[in-house]
Amino acid sequence: MHRLLLQRRWLRAIALAVLFTLACLALAHWQWDRRTERVAAIELVRSNYDRAPVDLNSVLPAGSPSLPPGRTWTPVAVSGTYLTSATLLVRHRQHADDGYGYEVLVPLRLDDGRVLVVDRGWLPPDPATADAPSAVPDPPAGAVSAVVRLRPSEPVDGRGAPPGQVQAIDLPGTVAAGVTAAGGAGAGQQLVTAAYGELERGSESPAPSSSPQAPDAPSQDEGPHLGYTVQWLLFAVGAWVFLVVHLRRAAYEADVAAGRRERRAELVVRDPDRPPTDEEVEDAQVEAMLAAARRDSERQIGR
Repeated sequence: MHRLLLQRRWLRAIALAVLFTLACLALAHWQWDRRTERVAAIELVRSNYDRAPVDLNSVLPAGSPSLPPGRTWTPVAVSGTYLTSATLLVRHRQHADDGYGYEVLVPLRLDDGRVLVVDRGWLPPDPATADAPSAVPDPPAGAVSAVVRLRPSEPVDGRGAPPGQVQAIDLPGTVAAGVTAAGGAGAGQQLVTAAYGELERGSESPAPSSSPQAPDAPSQDEGPHLGYTVQWLLFAVGAWVFLVVHLRRAAYEADVAAGRRERRAELVVRDPDRPPTDEEVEDAQVEAMLAAARRDSERQIGR
């Protein structure tokens, strides 16, 4: 077997196995990292989603540049007045099994003067145009109290959108520009850009006559990342199992062929004039078949 390992075709096969193994390990590591991120996100949901509401300032004091990572989904009690004229629609949002539609964002001017964007829920598109909902229910007028769950600003989305709509809840960017355009410069300057609030179902007081569909609860499914991690590790091991099996088979065939050659040489030395026996003829045929199979194997490995 050691002699086989020094042959060019087997050195090439070993090199390919090493490269394949490294690629599988890299993909397994990537899938494991994704699973770790997903598990961390699920832990945030489990830790915060069903907690009792707290005061907004205890989580997000005035001037906070960002939402603390461990406070995502924290319920907070807020009160103020909705700026209905500054309502924005977030495009292409999926809701359960209802397909894609629009999230309804309405700025809420809090009692302390800050403006917090509230996601009041989801609306389907107009069946006729699909460009916007058929109608957007108004939030309660005047002073209102509610419970919202805090979520961080979303990444910037460079795509454009019709007036009154945005592609992402990018608070410092397109959302701030939309609120400023519709609600005035004061609303835009006082806008809380560290987080927005996702409305808890039925928490508004006074209750509105109609409202969008409540936002979906966050999924707690880990996804397929663990399975993919194991799959790539098995592929890495399988490459070496495949190589070793073929190497051992080639070594065995080489040993068999060498033994037959030695036995035939011994017979020729004993009686060079005698004709070949039936056994020798059969041995020669078997050896020819093994040689043909070996050549096929070499061509497959050399591809």
